[in-house]
Amino acid sequence: MPLVIPCSELRPGMCLAEALMSSRGRVLLSGGRVLDHSEVNLLQRKYPDITVRVTDPALDELIDFEDDSHDRTVAQTAARKISRSMEKVDKRICRHTALTAVDIKALHGPVRETMKYLEENPVSIALMPDSLDRDHYLREHSGNVFFLSMLLGAAVREHIVAERQRQTAVPELSRRFSLNITPLGLGAMLCDIGMLPLEHLFTTDEPLTEDDQKAIHDHPHVGADMLPEGFSALAKMIVRTHHENFNGSGYPKRMNGDSLHIFTRIVRIADAYDAATAKHVYKEAKSAARVLWEMTCGPYYRFFDPVLMKVFAGLIQPFPIGAKLRLADGRYAVVVRYNRKNPFLPNVIIAFDAKGERLPKEDLRLVLSLEDRNDLYVRSFAGEDLSYLYGADTSYRFVPARKEINTLFEAAYP
Repeated sequence: MPLVIPCSELRPGMCLAEALMSSRGRVLLSGGRVLDHSEVNLLQRKYPDITVRVTDPALDELIDFEDDSHDRTVAQTAARKISRSMEKVDKRICRHTALTAVDIKALHGPVRETMKYLEENPVSIALMPDSLDRDHYLREHSGNVFFLSMLLGAAVREHIVAERQRQTAVPELSRRFSLNITPLGLGAMLCDIGMLPLEHLFTTDEPLTEDDQKAIHDHPHVGADMLPEGFSALAKMIVRTHHENFNGSGYPKRMNGDSLHIFTRIVRIADAYDAATAKHVYKEAKSAARVLWEMTCGPYYRFFDPVLMKVFAGLIQPFPIGAKLRLADGRYAVVVRYNRKNPFLPNVIIAFDAKGERLPKEDLRLVLSLEDRNDLYVRSFAGEDLSYLYGADTSYRFVPARKEINTLFEAAYP
């Protein structure tokens, strides 16, 4: 497996382990390419926040790394399929052409096709690739939210049945009907359709005007109203409520968890996580580790359904296989296998000393579980201090949702 390092650590002569691609599937730099000075400078200037996979033959020769290539490929393929479908909707809105029932019904095909693809290619973890596409965030976001929602929905099918039966007025709701998650896919895909007319805001650093803030606050209602008559009422409901929080602090209606549909609660988690980690759009964006911590046990944990969030945390892995992590004692470890029960404590091999020098081969064979080692924990990854992950105090002060939206990031997260 390759070594995963931040772009800032790239040096001429390093070899890309796999191709760098845009969200549309265009190859920017091919796998196997040995980087020269100009390519390193270009990547560090244009994509300073991404991590890059480079080959490391010495580690590959000695260590049996978990192979997560299938999971990464499935995530990328599913997200790309939905992103391409959203492109047609985007173009109609940009031309100020009204959406019709025929247009929107055409989206059912790609949704069902992608759902079938996910059923035929099951994954146990959600590995979202770094994006190099800065131009079409909402299309890419739609694909990611769809994928994460489908993955979480598939993992909690029995919970979905129980919740739909609890909330419906029909005492004996059909199990087949309860398990139909097509509306979840449609709602996840279209949850931010009301933001498409505001896409220009993602390309400017200008402060939001009062009109911009109101438009963003209203985008769930606007998006639902854009969908034609006869479209799935459940999907419309998801679009209208996907920014409502479990504790009743969300927008636009400040609904509480008991009244929120299980599909809304799923999309709320997927939408918040993907938006919060979109570094190429939001200056305030955060790392996967930071966001996962904030959503599960940090300041925003009350905003999300705790049952769903616990399952979601098991699907997300903040440290990819091959990630070069700085440990508390100063040495560097490389992730060998994921820990699905506690993603912040993976199985690693200590491969570099405190100066970053490679350890002798005879010291590179022992795989350690950080969960079993109280004396070792991750101090940093990609330059970010991660000591907050392992603090003893978990009684974090609740941070209420902002009543005003001052930036796009505040509108998306938490």
